[in-house]
Amino acid sequence: MAFYVTTPIYYVNAEPHIGHAYTTIVADALARFHRLVGEETRFQTGTDEHGDKVMEAAQKADLSVKDFVDRISNTFRHTWDELGISYDVFVRTTEAAHQRLVLDILNRLYDQGDLYFGEYGGLYCFGCERFYLERELEDGKCPDHQIAPTYIKEENYFFRMARHQDWLIKYIEDHPDWIRPERYKNEVLGSLREPLEDLCISRP
Repeated sequence: MAFYVTTPIYYVNAEPHIGHAYTTIVADALARFHRLVGEETRFQTGTDEHGDKVMEAAQKADLSVKDFVDRISNTFRHTWDELGISYDVFVRTTEAAHQRLVLDILNRLYDQGDLYFGEYGGLYCFGCERFYLERELEDGKCPDHQIAPTYIKEENYFFRMARHQDWLIKYIEDHPDWIRPERYKNEVLGSLREPLEDLCISRP
């Protein structure tokens, strides 16, 4: 049996902190345990080097985006090496290999009709880097940042979420141990009972 564990791919808008270390150490402990019991194990970590926050942080540091992400990503890798983290793969989203893989997956999704190009206008929180529906806001503000989101209109690629709603519900119900603990399974099923909106998967 194979075991796969990944940390989040950490945002490089700032240097690593204790929260990053905690998450990575927990993942490392899991990977080490599964190797000890003889399972084929892949432990992956890395850095996400795209997004508005990264661009803003680079500007504040008075560096080009490339120089900034190289510096912060290298700090993450060096920190994990100093802590003796036993990762198998360190992924950077700016690497050519990562970009080729993402492009391949997106092309497959496009070819099977799951992606389309369209226009979207909505309430966007720059802190979260996501659009919010009116019903998700608290007193008209982002629930995390407590600021009113900005209305913006963009042309982007979208993933047809609703197309997969029924089979996903059936799969979860037919495989009750697939999502654990059970309260999270019930939470996911509850969300899937609502109509799913198509997911914006790109940025201008």
